[in-house]
Amino acid sequence: MGKYKYKYKFKGGIFIKVDILINQLDEHNEGNILATKKFQAKEVIFLRATDEDKDIKAIKTYYENYMSNVIFSEIIVKEGDIKELTKLIIDNKDKNVLVNLTGGKRINSLILLELCNENYVKSIYVDIKSKHLYTMDNKIEILKEQFGDLEIVDIIEASGGSIIEDSTDLCQKKDLIYLTKQIYSNLPLWHKYKQKLYDANIFSHEYKDSKKIVVNMENLQNEEKNLLNKIMKKLIEMGEIDCLNINNSKIEVLFLNNYLKAFLFKSGTWLELATNILVKEIQEVDQVKNGVIFLWNDDIKGVRNEVDVVAVKDSIPICISCKDSDKYNENALNELNVYSAKIGGKKAYKILVSTKEPIKVAVKERAKEMGINIVIFDGNEEDFKRKIKEIIK
Repeated sequence: MGKYKYKYKFKGGIFIKVDILINQLDEHNEGNILATKKFQAKEVIFLRATDEDKDIKAIKTYYENYMSNVIFSEIIVKEGDIKELTKLIIDNKDKNVLVNLTGGKRINSLILLELCNENYVKSIYVDIKSKHLYTMDNKIEILKEQFGDLEIVDIIEASGGSIIEDSTDLCQKKDLIYLTKQIYSNLPLWHKYKQKLYDANIFSHEYKDSKKIVVNMENLQNEEKNLLNKIMKKLIEMGEIDCLNINNSKIEVLFLNNYLKAFLFKSGTWLELATNILVKEIQEVDQVKNGVIFLWNDDIKGVRNEVDVVAVKDSIPICISCKDSDKYNENALNELNVYSAKIGGKKAYKILVSTKEPIKVAVKERAKEMGINIVIFDGNEEDFKRKIKEIIK
């Protein structure tokens, strides 16, 4: 260490605990949270640029909810304010302090790095995406090690949002797993007939009883009747529905649980489940949720935002939009881009999963410009997982 007079607790040459961690407030604070946990900081000091910075409220709430044992404080340091940054380092240099250069204002990071070198204070930079931790004193060390990954709720709440509900539990339903696999194993058949599900002249929904529909068989071709009868017979065998013949042309169907009807009649739900199930099988992925509905603190009138599938790999969010058609356009790309930016910023992976290529050729070019990967799912499980792995590697 030469002339460096560190007070850090070491294990195998690497310090593992600090009393004070100085962080720079950012729009996305995953690096700050991971550093707090990794070095078991007793106190964190967040540097922010203005007294109106809305991001401080979100991160402070996160610490109160998930790391209440950590003392939280904040100071305002304008961009390039050498005097204030010097005072901060001088006041704390004789303590067990560590400076986190991740995020914040770039010029402040450079000033802090120089001040740390001058005052023998150790600093770090966390590169979440590459899993590298850089430590700096009289030399730079590059360490590749586990950070203790964040979960989806951590990432969203640390950025000022809150999950109000999700549909992940549907992926545990054996009947829905079976039906989902039947759909993607027979995609040509599904695409040939699926529009019939949304035809009110065929399937009439009983609004007084949400578990009941009436099927008008007169509006179906013989081939369609035969297929529908096979499906209903299978669902009866599985204990999913009861059927009652009203007359020769109409059948009353009663759903025996509270989720199958929505699964069948809400467009694209099966693709969300398929994506969740298959992405979860990828070893590198830490967590997956689907049908994620969330709010942001700065939303007006509590606007509900929804992402079809959100996963996380090494604390980096993966935002996935699912489209069971070829009619997706620039609006779908823009929506995915906005939600990804809010959840994970520039680091987030953005993927649009579809069962068909887009009608408009320009959509693929626009997606490329926006850093959105379009993955076509044709029912081949291994090919789908390979494509996702290539994107998030």
